[in-house]
Amino acid sequence: MVENRISFLLNDLVREMNGQADSLLRGEFGITYSQFVFLVILLEANETDVTRLAEALGVTKGAVSKRIGWFLDRALVATNQAPGDSKRVLTSLTPEGITLAKSAGDFLEQRFLATITNSQEFDQELLRSELQKMLRLLRAKH
Repeated sequence: MVENRISFLLNDLVREMNGQADSLLRGEFGITYSQFVFLVILLEANETDVTRLAEALGVTKGAVSKRIGWFLDRALVATNQAPGDSKRVLTSLTPEGITLAKSAGDFLEQRFLATITNSQEFDQELLRSELQKMLRLLRAKH
């Protein structure tokens, strides 16, 4: 049976895209989709602490602390202590991390857009507009 509920449909779409993104990123950049999301959140935040990073990722602070080492070992992120608060550690992308986040993001966007742009029955701009409206409405209600 095909599910017609929009919440299930969107979940299926996101799960499919995330799975494909994971495969594409592993093949092209040697990173997982989860690692890519970590980089993109840091790219958007510029510099942030573990608490804010955990909130953005939807995980615990402990989970973020465990993951940071992988990125530090590859020189993709840097950490430093917040001025005036030695207990607060700030994380930011290194130039290599910025390059990887942008390159991987551009790569995924091109791959997914190439797939949907070739469809005669698909209106990309309408979809983008409607999804943005939906997100705004849900955030406003929350």
